[in-house]
Amino acid sequence: MSGLPDPAGLVHGTGLGSRSHLQRVLVSELARLATLGSPAAPSRARLAEPGPFEAALRREARARGGAVIAEFKQASPSLGPFAVGTPLLAQLQAYLEGGAAAFSILAEPAYFKGSADQLRAASALQQPRLYKGFVVAEAQLAEAEACGAAAVLLIARVLKEHTAAFSEAARARGLEPLVELHDMTEVGFAQEAGARLVGINARDLSTFNLGVPTAEPLRRAFPEAVLIRESGLATPEDACAALRAGFDAVLIGEALMRSPDPRDFLSRILAGLR
Repeated sequence: MSGLPDPAGLVHGTGLGSRSHLQRVLVSELARLATLGSPAAPSRARLAEPGPFEAALRREARARGGAVIAEFKQASPSLGPFAVGTPLLAQLQAYLEGGAAAFSILAEPAYFKGSADQLRAASALQQPRLYKGFVVAEAQLAEAEACGAAAVLLIARVLKEHTAAFSEAARARGLEPLVELHDMTEVGFAQEAGARLVGINARDLSTFNLGVPTAEPLRRAFPEAVLIRESGLATPEDACAALRAGFDAVLIGEALMRSPDPRDFLSRILAGLR
């Protein structure tokens, strides 16, 4: 439909070891594609930038000194299940009351216990939502569109030189592409894609070890983009430090899901920026 590459070729061409966490997730998603069927034609208008996800982050960053994307995640490949059974809407309501600008919701079922149904259900709170998945095919973009997501995660380490094509296919469905980088070697892929939302994952996606990315080189590469720090933010103080260091937004999942009071966790981040 959109001239995207063969999903199997993408998955088996990552260069990641078969036992790496990311590769196992990708292989699982490749198998799941068979259950999604042929993707429907786009039903939304092509994205007129900026979309609601970007707009929400920019608005909160201007008003508060930083924005928070609060994630609903019940498990991970490295930790296994750690928050299974957490009530979706109650958790998201706490995020909303704590000041979250947008939600991120896992769509991958095997390792993260997520689903498109959770994205659909979250529409009740009328906040822009990120389809947090491992996109390698048009069918996943169609799923993101159908469940009402505003934005979709595109991982440059996986898509490589095809990042621009996937970004265009996402925009054709009214979706805002959030291009995720792991290191500066992937910057060119996001630049070619014209990325307006650029995330950097502090977690090595092959080993899931954590690093400490900095905003300055990303800002030079993407002077107009919304810069988002992902992973490794265990405390409100960690999030404040990332925002003060030049990131426009942070994405927080595990720490919020483990927190006994996610509303207070978020409130402390935003209070610390004043």
